[in-house]
Amino acid sequence: MVLDQLKSGASRHLNSYDGDTKRLAFLLCLPMVDGVFPMLLVTGAVDTFSSMVAVALTVFTGAGALAVLYSSTETREEAVKMVKKVSPLVFTGAVLVSLVAPVFETVFYVERLSYAAGIVLMVIAAKMASVPYSGKFSTPGIIVTGMVLSVNDLGAVALSLQYVVPAIATVTVALLGLYGAAMVNSSSMNLNYIRKGGAVVLLIIALSLFGLNIPSTAGLAVLALSLVASFRDPLNYF
Repeated sequence: MVLDQLKSGASRHLNSYDGDTKRLAFLLCLPMVDGVFPMLLVTGAVDTFSSMVAVALTVFTGAGALAVLYSSTETREEAVKMVKKVSPLVFTGAVLVSLVAPVFETVFYVERLSYAAGIVLMVIAAKMASVPYSGKFSTPGIIVTGMVLSVNDLGAVALSLQYVVPAIATVTVALLGLYGAAMVNSSSMNLNYIRKGGAVVLLIIALSLFGLNIPSTAGLAVLALSLVASFRDPLNYF
C-alpha cells in the first residue's frame, strides 16, 4: 500500500518534468534502477561518512549530472529550480531501494556480492575515464551474473528498515552537492577533472570492496583535489 502510494506520487511528479529535467532525474536514479545502489548498501560500501560522501558525489552527482545541469540552464535560479524539481523523485527512489535492499542480504551471499559490486564500480570508473573498450561491459549484466553466482536461499526473503537512513543520507549528500554545483559559475569549471577524479574515487571504493585496506579518507581527498583542479579561474567561482 505504502509502496504503491510512493510509486504513484513519483509517477505524477515525473509527468510534470520537461525533457532536460527528466534527463537529470534519469541520471540521478540510474544507480537505483540498475541495482548498483542497493548492492552498495548491503555490501557496506556506504557504512562510513567518507564512503557515503564519495558514493553520493561520484555514483549519483557525477560529471554526467553536472553536465546536464549546466548545459540545460542559463542562470543560477534555473539550475536551483531544476534540482528542486528532481529532489522528491530521488528521495522516493532512495526509500524504495532501501526497503528492497534487505532482500539482497537474505537471498544472496553478501561477500560474493561485494566482489560483483567492486567489478561494477571498476567498469563505471573505466567508462568515466574513457578507457578503451570499457563501454562493451554491461553493469546490469555484471550485477545479474553476480547475483546468480551469489544465491544463498531464494526462500529467505525478509524486509528491514536498516538501510533507510544510509540510503536517504547518501542521496541527501548527492542533492546538496547538486545544489552547491548550481551556485557555481559553470564556465569556470573543467568537468574533465571531475570525471577523472570521480573515476579514481570509484576505483578506491572498488578496491576496498575487494578487501584491500585503504584509508577511509582517501576517496574524499582525491575528490576534493579533482574539484579544486576543475576550476579554471579560482577568482571566478560564482
